Amino acid sequence: MPDDFLRHVADSMLDHDTASQIAEQERALEQNPDWAEGYYHLAQLLRVQHRRDDAKRHLLTALEKKPSLAEAHVALGEIYLAENDLAHAKEHAQYAAEFGNPRLLEQMKRNSSF
Repeated sequence: MPDDFLRHVADSMLDHDTASQIAEQERALEQNPDWAEGYYHLAQLLRVQHRRDDAKRHLLTALEKKPSLAEAHVALGEIYLAENDLAHAKEHAQYAAEFGNPRLLEQMKRNSSF
């Protein structure tokens, strides 16, 4: 029982921290709406909160602003993998590799997702 309580307290603290960071990132994007990396960072925070659809939307915005943002392609590919959308996952893994981050493409090859 004490472990459950401590886990609940820790989870609540982390959720609060993440929510604060999300709000801070949203304020930064209000000041600089063309900042592709900011949308990527916001999406990563949303993923921590398991807000997949919101994260995907912000990753797509990041890639509209900066199509060569490899990290956003990786993150979006990971979301597509989780959704079992292998075609889109592969597409973004390939883009990420072209732009210098082959991690997801290599992972997919190792796990026969390719």
